[in-house]
Amino acid sequence: MRTIDANVRLGRFNDWSGREPITPDDLLRTMDHYGIHEALVVDSLSYEYHAVDGNERVLEVTAPHPRLHPAWAALPPGSREMPHSHELVAEMRDRGVRAVFLYPQEYHFTLDDWCLDALVGPLAESGVPVFICPNPHTAGGDPEASHWRGQDRTDWPGVVRLCRTFPELPVVVVENRISYTLRTMYQALEACPNLHVELSTLWLHHVIEFVCREWGAERLVFGSGLPVRDPGAVLGQLNYADIADEEVAAIAGGNLRELLSWNENDPLPHPAVEFPAPIDELHDIALHRKPLRGQGFDCAHGHLGRTTFLHIPDGSTEDLLAEMDRFGVDRSVVFTDGGLASDEVYGNDLVASAVKAHPDRFIGLVSPNLNRSPEQIRGEIERGFAMGLIGIKLHPDFSGYDTNGPNVEIACAVAHERHCIIVNHYWGDTDRLVYLCRKYPDACFITGHTHPDAIPATGVVDNLYIGTCPLNSYGTLEKFVSGAGAERIVFGSDLSWNPVGWGMGPILYADIPVEAKRLILGGNIRRL
Repeated sequence: MRTIDANVRLGRFNDWSGREPITPDDLLRTMDHYGIHEALVVDSLSYEYHAVDGNERVLEVTAPHPRLHPAWAALPPGSREMPHSHELVAEMRDRGVRAVFLYPQEYHFTLDDWCLDALVGPLAESGVPVFICPNPHTAGGDPEASHWRGQDRTDWPGVVRLCRTFPELPVVVVENRISYTLRTMYQALEACPNLHVELSTLWLHHVIEFVCREWGAERLVFGSGLPVRDPGAVLGQLNYADIADEEVAAIAGGNLRELLSWNENDPLPHPAVEFPAPIDELHDIALHRKPLRGQGFDCAHGHLGRTTFLHIPDGSTEDLLAEMDRFGVDRSVVFTDGGLASDEVYGNDLVASAVKAHPDRFIGLVSPNLNRSPEQIRGEIERGFAMGLIGIKLHPDFSGYDTNGPNVEIACAVAHERHCIIVNHYWGDTDRLVYLCRKYPDACFITGHTHPDAIPATGVVDNLYIGTCPLNSYGTLEKFVSGAGAERIVFGSDLSWNPVGWGMGPILYADIPVEAKRLILGGNIRRL
């Protein structure tokens, strides 16, 4: 199986932290570590500064490296900034450019016919793949948040119109994340046989499996989002997807190689690649897709049930147990989907039923709705404990309650009294975390997600632990281990909202001691 990355940018970018690989040599070393053979590369200048400058520079920096295939950004012809589309295609043929990227929000143009068809027509005639990325660059701030800010920005009506107008045009959608518009994406795939989706866009439970069986593996292409994103997340999701080996191989590189081979005068090279030895046994398992069963991992963050927010295929209790088995997850902490923003009693009953049926596999948390009265909140928590649930899960965002509001402390007080785990989607800033941990010292606080505000708090309180979901950005886990220590971090897959492999991959590939990986992947939450 040969892995070709469809979504890589090269060059210094605005929010570069200093740790992301931005030179060809650093990128190739990173690709070696993750087992990526080749990459389609667009220059950061083309995205953040101007297509003309970036397009020229990407040819210069990729020329000495046959594993790196250049792509250009393109603009509608009305501004006369770029050659006419027929001339553009001819120049791409002559100079070995493999694909075109469109950034409609960054360059402020639309996908309407009057704006784009004059550009796209000649590309379609030659079969040039067109990648559409709607995420605008946001100046300043944390690269984990700002450089790929936002989700569900794709103009689906515009994409479908483009695909239908030019049925011979290969269109690939790539954005930060498709989540809440997933059902719309399915309809677009249904309507447009020439539509493809890049994989780092789809960090959702079993979405690979669902797309493969409904529309075919040829509709997906692997991409990492380097240098901003961590390739381990997408590789963990793909390499351990519950699909046939030939489908994995097609998504990993076969589909993209076919799309990039439109220039019959310049066949895509097939450079020999020899990867270095794995850094430890878990890295070896991930690189070579070895079985994960029996590794003794435990998960500290999982959902049960359905939701209006997104589509969850293969989400029954039996499906989730099978998923846990494939990833070597012995037990998972679970809580309700329904109780996050609807009927918490109904949702908590579902969790209690799953725990009762599988007490050796599920550890249940009760989820109160913080919009209720203090008496109702405490009553629902106590009812959950009476049904066999042993901790508390809060999600103020989805229920529309202020995470700094007073009812949060009602749940914290119960957790303190019962010496139990309490997880919150977001606890607030560092001062808020320290305040709660000190006021309720016998509660075990866990952050639902890897917010950097939690790192300094772990240095002053000993009852706070950080959940790993998400480890999307490049070098995130290494940063958290350095700042908080591996013994204060617990693996949370976000099952069944997110793929187990997506959450586990960055840990398996991480450049940290293997003992630290095993603490994070189960040792810490088992101790707790």
